[in-house]
Amino acid sequence: MRKWPIFVLLLVILVIPITVGAQGEVKLKSVDVQLLSEYDQPSMLVIHEFTVDEGTSLPAKVTVRFPKEGNLYAVAYMEGGQLNNKDYDGPEIQGNWQTVTLNVESYVPHRIEYYQPLTRDGNKRSFTYQWFGDYPVSEFKLLAKIPSDSTNVVTEPPFSQTSTSEDGKNIIGTNTLNNLNMGQSSEFKISYERGSDSVTVPANEANIQSSEPIGANTDGRVSIENLPWIIGGVGLALIGLALFFYWRSTQETEQKSRRRRRSSSPQEVEAGSEQAYCHECGTRAHAGDRFCRTCGSKLRV
Repeated sequence: MRKWPIFVLLLVILVIPITVGAQGEVKLKSVDVQLLSEYDQPSMLVIHEFTVDEGTSLPAKVTVRFPKEGNLYAVAYMEGGQLNNKDYDGPEIQGNWQTVTLNVESYVPHRIEYYQPLTRDGNKRSFTYQWFGDYPVSEFKLLAKIPSDSTNVVTEPPFSQTSTSEDGKNIIGTNTLNNLNMGQSSEFKISYERGSDSVTVPANEANIQSSEPIGANTDGRVSIENLPWIIGGVGLALIGLALFFYWRSTQETEQKSRRRRRSSSPQEVEAGSEQAYCHECGTRAHAGDRFCRTCGSKLRV
């Protein structure tokens, strides 16, 4: 009978780690991937957005892969209809891929954005996107946009729906997959031909939005509440500079007057006084002389 409590205790010890492990698994409610070809750069802009399922305990670490040649542009989360910068770890190189890890603390959409070069062969462009199935996903949606002047468009798998953008600049295609299990990968390939190298949205027309709300604490922003202090500081600095230059000018004046006094020689002093000459030989006498330095006659001073 004493063996039963020990058996139950061992069973509890074995079950608890399994339960905790199951609660710690990350499941994604949705993954939305946008492929914007030749959008504002002659490459592919990839926007990978995901939302963690409410059944996942938070905070949760979510790692996203993207190709090694990809250039990470932004990491953000959506809240109140506004994109905000999100802290992350990485990117870390793992073979042909890079990874970034986000610490997800709320059930709001999170995203990474990166640019990836297109494969080019003359006028032909091609691109491959791959989902590795790192997490189970309830709904996976892919949307691709390519310039409307593209021809011979081929996708694998084919688009489930196609349309043209309202401004007529893009061909839009979508694919949707549901209930993807962990490890269930998916690949999407697209190729098309195009004679032009122009981008769909030039830089001067791009609708660039701040990924962080602009407020009093935004870097580079000066609050008007601090303006009087700033003006006062500038005024004190100007007064200090004026006093320094005034002191410096007085010092230079005093130094010049000292140099003038030192340069006055005995000969100059004599030149400014009344001159005396010997009445016998005519030699000029120096100041203070009583007798001629040449003939020795007593001077008539």
